[in-house]
Amino acid sequence: MRRVAQILILAFTALLIVPVFLPNKIEVNTEREFHLPAGILFEEFNNMNNFSKWEPWAAADSLATQEFYSPYAGKGAGYQSQTKGKNRILTITESLKNKKIRYNMENFDLGSEAEMLVEFLPSDSVNTIINWKIETKKIGYFSRYYTYFTSNNLRETLNKGFDRLEKLLETTALNEEQAKSLQPGMIETELFEGKKIISVVNETTLDEDEVKTAVEESLGLIYSYLTDYLKLPQEQIGQPITYFDFINTATENAKFHSGYPIIESVQLGEGMELLPLPAVKAVVSIHKGNYSSIQQTISKMNSYAKENQLSLQNSYWEEYLNQPVRVKDSDELLIKIYIPIKE
Repeated sequence: MRRVAQILILAFTALLIVPVFLPNKIEVNTEREFHLPAGILFEEFNNMNNFSKWEPWAAADSLATQEFYSPYAGKGAGYQSQTKGKNRILTITESLKNKKIRYNMENFDLGSEAEMLVEFLPSDSVNTIINWKIETKKIGYFSRYYTYFTSNNLRETLNKGFDRLEKLLETTALNEEQAKSLQPGMIETELFEGKKIISVVNETTLDEDEVKTAVEESLGLIYSYLTDYLKLPQEQIGQPITYFDFINTATENAKFHSGYPIIESVQLGEGMELLPLPAVKAVVSIHKGNYSSIQQTISKMNSYAKENQLSLQNSYWEEYLNQPVRVKDSDELLIKIYIPIKE
């Protein structure tokens, strides 16, 4: 009996003493490099709706339920998830665009106070290192047992999150915010929001100078009409667009619309028509350089579509991110190309 009592006393003493040797806080971090600009990756962490689709806790549980708080992105955004008997709450407390995001974590088995920090470290224009870190404040004395053992696999959990993110990015189209971070030469898929264009239609041969002249004349006519005649402010006029209905290499002719996206409906001038570009999923790329080499970029986009088993429409459009007539060095010309994907 005395022996049993001694063992119980030793066990109880150990229970009291062991927490002294356990860490009084937890700090775990991992990092991974992605072949994408920081802006595209930032939105996957900053938009709680995006984040909830791949994060390594509730998203990995098919039975989990999620409830979002407004706003859905940026400081103050957050959501709670019910999974495996836990009501976890994640809230953004700091959001510095394309730089870092800080979150408050509740009920993640990490003590009463825990935060998550994600930093975006561009290694060049198209590659970004993400540093993902979780840190707790001082943990209560006896809570160190449970927290210590549940946190042992925390780094593995974060890496599973990275794995899920990589897989998602392989198949998910860019949203409007992410698309702004597209770099020249990159080829991605994008959810185009749809626009209305006031345009002039042209039919020409495939001669580069003839196409260029028709585009510049049409854009000049429409811009003058919108600003001089209708007195529209520039902020209501989008970047110029040329929409190619078709290009026939056999007959060497093309039909295309050139014009400007407008926010509000306006009276059309003589020879002008309103062209709706519907919301659609498209393969996109930014061509940088002389217009004469744009077909090389389009060929690469077609190869990308074939490799990813995407069927493309015959029509496409070009959005001039800097207007050709104002670019002195043709090597600095920037044109975003959209080729719609067949549903």
